[in-house]
Amino acid sequence: MSYLQIASWNIEHLGGSPRADRKQSAFALADHIEMSGIDVIALQEIYLTPEGEEVRLAPNQPVIGSRSQTSRRNSDLDIVCYLLEEHLDDPWAYYIVPNRQDGDTSQLCAVMWNTKRLTLDTVRALEVSHADDGDKLWDRRPHLLSFTSDILVWRRSADGEWKQLEQQRRLGLVPLHMKSNYGGVTQNRRVRGKEAVTLCAAINNIRQEIDPTLVLIGDTNILDNAEPAIETFVSGGFIDLNNNDSATYWSLQYKEAPFDRAFVAANRPEFRYTRQYVMRSSDLTSHDRFLSDHYMIKVSVKDYVDDADPR
Repeated sequence: MSYLQIASWNIEHLGGSPRADRKQSAFALADHIEMSGIDVIALQEIYLTPEGEEVRLAPNQPVIGSRSQTSRRNSDLDIVCYLLEEHLDDPWAYYIVPNRQDGDTSQLCAVMWNTKRLTLDTVRALEVSHADDGDKLWDRRPHLLSFTSDILVWRRSADGEWKQLEQQRRLGLVPLHMKSNYGGVTQNRRVRGKEAVTLCAAINNIRQEIDPTLVLIGDTNILDNAEPAIETFVSGGFIDLNNNDSATYWSLQYKEAPFDRAFVAANRPEFRYTRQYVMRSSDLTSHDRFLSDHYMIKVSVKDYVDDADPR
């Protein structure tokens, strides 16, 4: 039995300004991700790199090819994947999903993963509602990314001999970026409640078609565990792993907030030991200055073979 390490991180407008003006360093991002020891990470606030732009570590260095699985790419993620492969000897890749408006180039969600641990199988746009009684919903349209992992397990043959065999497990990951609090807390709290309702409905409509090892994770912008969105996710069969409202966001202007959350399917043995952890620096000002105003969150999931495994 092994564990998959799953994370989420809003990297605050990654690639949204000219490189000379960016506060983030791809080297610092790669260091933070490598230190976390993760296998797959959901990302928010990703901006697209213009088509044809050459990506290099420095002006006199070779061109770095795109690690994106589509034509949508982000130069900082290309460098991060390059550095992770250089340091860990494992290739990394990423997939940027489109917003509700296909032509959007900013505020996109993405998933990045270690291709030695996981293989991307399918990407499916979830059929959520985008409007309700004048409220706009899910500008960052949620997608379900299905991964497989290969595991070596011991099996006893009919003659009593133990043999190690390779078997496959599946994981469903939905990166979240729900309505922000800009423009009014009361209104946007209501909008997030509606977003949760239509997302749970979309998942229920395909639940028989997808693997039950399902994780919803990302920047929910939820202010506390009393929000209607939390009640909807819980009644929809998910566990909120940040139900104690641990801070995952900090800025000088807005202080702390429990925005980033992981929800896992209830009553599943692979989530028996799953908890949410927060990867934060002891120097919050430097974290905000060089990385993001959000902290990375991380969960572990049992990557095992049989649902009846007692461990």
